[in-house]
Amino acid sequence: MFGGLVMDGFRRAAVTGWSGNDHSVEIRLIQFRQEETLAAAETVDNSQYWADDEDDTDSWLVPGTGEGRVYVHNSPDRETGYEPVYGAEAHIWRGDIAVEIWVYGSKPVPKKMIMDLAERQMERL
Repeated sequence: MFGGLVMDGFRRAAVTGWSGNDHSVEIRLIQFRQEETLAAAETVDNSQYWADDEDDTDSWLVPGTGEGRVYVHNSPDRETGYEPVYGAEAHIWRGDIAVEIWVYGSKPVPKKMIMDLAERQMERL
């Protein structure tokens, strides 16, 4: 994975996360050099492709971001021996930075929660 990022002009990343209220959150900001390609946009396009491919998933545009989208997976991931896990994600880019937001929990992730996280993160950029 890291080799692919380096080939795309990876510059640096910042990651934060927290848990509480039945959900855990991880936010990743990934910056690219973008000397030869628009790697941030391509990274987001690729992530959106895979998010769109998941069954029972709803998605919405994030206002003011062009093509940024949030995804809510309505069916939990189920693995033998583990509790079901619900998920939601957001994939957005601005300039040379790709933004990935992941939310997981034992209960369905509300659209309002993932949308609010995405909008607040984009305000900071």
